[in-house]
Order: sequence, then C-alpha cells, then structure tokens
Amino acid sequence: MHRLIIHKLGPIEHCELTCSQFMTFTGFQASGKSTIAKAIFYFRTVKDDIYSIAEEKALSAYSLSNNYSNTKFKKLLIDNLREKFLRVFGSSWGMDNDMYLEYHYTEQCSIRITLKEETLYPTPNYIWIALSSDLSAFLEKNDNILSANALGVPDLQKQKLQLDIRAFFDDPYDIVYIPAGRSMLTLLSQQLSYIYTTMKDSQKRTIDYCTQDYIERILSLKTEFSNGLAGVMAYHGSKGGLPKFKINCALELVYKVLRGTYSFDNGEEKINLSDNRYVKINFASSGQQESVWILNLLFYYLVKNNPVLFIIEEPESHLFPESQKFITELIALVNNSNHSIIVTTHSPYVLGTLNNLLYADQTPPDLQKQASEIISNLFWINYDSFNAWFVKNGGIEPCLDSEIHLIQNEKIDEISKVINRDFDKLFDLRIDE
Repeated sequence: MHRLIIHKLGPIEHCELTCSQFMTFTGFQASGKSTIAKAIFYFRTVKDDIYSIAEEKALSAYSLSNNYSNTKFKKLLIDNLREKFLRVFGSSWGMDNDMYLEYHYTEQCSIRITLKEETLYPTPNYIWIALSSDLSAFLEKNDNILSANALGVPDLQKQKLQLDIRAFFDDPYDIVYIPAGRSMLTLLSQQLSYIYTTMKDSQKRTIDYCTQDYIERILSLKTEFSNGLAGVMAYHGSKGGLPKFKINCALELVYKVLRGTYSFDNGEEKINLSDNRYVKINFASSGQQESVWILNLLFYYLVKNNPVLFIIEEPESHLFPESQKFITELIALVNNSNHSIIVTTHSPYVLGTLNNLLYADQTPPDLQKQASEIISNLFWINYDSFNAWFVKNGGIEPCLDSEIHLIQNEKIDEISKVINRDFDKLFDLRIDE
C-alpha cells in the first residue's frame, strides 16, 4: 500500500496516511486539502517523469544533439523532481527548515524530500531529494535502456519500459489532476489554445504544474469530442471493452449534470441542447463551465477503460445539490470500473451521497435487488476500499465510523448545527416575548 507523510508544508503541520482506492478529503478552506492532493499527484507522476527522461535520453543519443544522454539517470530524475517541486508547491523561501515529504510506494521503493539550509549565498533553502537504494538501483539498471532510430523509439521498447516502471512502483494508474477554478479556463476556451501555444517554455514553467497538466490535457483531447460523447463512445467503446450498460449509465448522468452534451465542432466548444439548439461554452452557465471537463475526462477514460487515478478538486463547484448527487454517482461509477479516485470537497451533499453509496453496499443479499432499484448497484462503494479524512489544525482526522462503516454524520454537515442553533435562539427570542 502506498503511504504519504507530510511535515510542515503549507497549512499541514504533520499528517500520515495510507492511500486507498477511493479517498475523500473535507475541511475548511485553506486547511491543506489541496496540499495533500498535490503531494499525491507529485509522487504518483514520478513514474511518468522516469519514462519521459528515458525517452529523451534515447532521442538525444541518436541525434547527438547534446550531452543529455551521457548524464546519469539518477541525476536527471533528481533535477527534474527538484524543478517539479518548485512548480507544484512554490518557492522554498517561506518553508520551514525542517519541512519534509515522504512517499512509500513499496517497502523497498520510496522518495524523501527535505530542505538543506543555504549558508553561503542569500538563496532559498536547497531542495534535497533522497531516493531509496532500490529505486537508485532501478534507475542504474535502466539507464540508456531505450534506443532510438530515425522513426523514434520503437513502440515495443516503450511499452516494456512502461510496464516495468509501473510494476516497480506498484502503480498501474495514469494520473489525471482536475484542479479547482476550472470555469475561468473554460470561459477562455476560444483564446486558450492561442495563448498557450504562443507562450515560451519559460513562461509555461511559471504556471502551477497541476494546472499546466490540466490545460495540456484538455487541449490535446478536445478533438476527440468532435462528434460529442457519442463519437467518443463509438470510437473507443469497442476497443475498451467496457459493458455498454455502464457507458449508457454514464451518459445519462453526464446529461443530468450538464443539461446537454458537449462537442468540439469547427474549433468551437458547445453544449448541445434539445431540438438542435446549442450554447457556446463561454456563454454557458457557471455550473456547466465548472463541470464540463470533469464530466468529459471521466467519460473519456471510462470508455477507454485504462486504469486512471483521478484527483478531483471540488467537483460540486457551482452545481445545484441534485447535480452534486449525480456527479458524485458518476465518480463512484468510474471508481467501480477499474479506476481510482481522490476527491477534495466542502459539500455535505457530496459527502451525504458517498454515505448513501457506502450504506447501500452493506445491504443484505436478500434485499439487494430492491436496494438497487433505489440506488443502482453500479454506484455502491465498498467500505474496505474507501477512506475519508477531515483536514483541520494542520493535520487530518479519520471521518469513517469503524462500527457502522459510514462517514461520521457530524463531519458531513458540522456547520448546520451552528446555523440551526442560531435560528433556534432567534426563534426563542420571539417565543419569550
């Protein structure tokens, strides 16, 4: 099981957690939910960094363009991780000297990040990356493992290395990060491609790494939706092998949330409504703009049927409570289809829906048919694969009740007690007159 330790990074004073298939984090704003999510993203994408470096070394060796191929794999990875750390978490100027991060992929494979104080020059604390001995040996073994030709690196070589990396890290998932604040990127959809493609690499590196990953992903996938979700289903559905009833269920949930279907037609993003009407995405509602690419990405990778870890910040943003329920059910459907989920949320409706799905999974066998008519068993969440955390005061508290196997009710809607208490006091004032 993967394990994360964060010490004195951002709002987090100290937390340790074991990763499960489905994790949700709730808590006040600025409590550290995104810090935890980004830390998981940072470490879980290391396997992609290794693959990219290996391919670049092979291409560099073939073209004889620079000395990149002669540089040791370990040094290249550490340099990459140091730069990525700054782009994910920001400058180390304001960080505590005793900050550290640890991620354990297996008993033998881990990475530790600390700060070393710079005493000679007025520069930020130096980011120190320590790799476990087994990871260092793996890099040494695979240094210059790929070889390129005029057509690039052969596919068989690439596929084998990817499989070896995933096996070593005990992580079969691609990583898809969906940040908060999506509506602004959607609002600028017409201009985004031009703005981004005209930026210099140095300018792109000033963008938060998670946001850049999200931007590049949606820009690369837009054309996949030229015929809408139906086109995605027609092209990838037969290849992915996912049962059609699951795809149809996902389509129905997408339509319920979006009140239409998305397409990218003649360079324009649209929400297609009934009766051949549509609205351009930059004129759509804020709820549609916030949710459209969550829905698109969930549906796209669901249909492709390759395992993905989705890290989704605030899926409830700008959505009516009923739509929050539907998008949570879609997330659960994806989770139950060979994928993994991390969700950060403030919403009692999201947490309440998750609780219902946990409770439904505990239905006695003789009642499951009736229960599935209330909530489809495609959405039910297994307690043993789920975890929920409340982030507060620089740490995390488990939210699950181990006896009833549900999220603790007081964590779902803690503020309602305060609101109701204030109302009762105001009401009592009138009664006492």
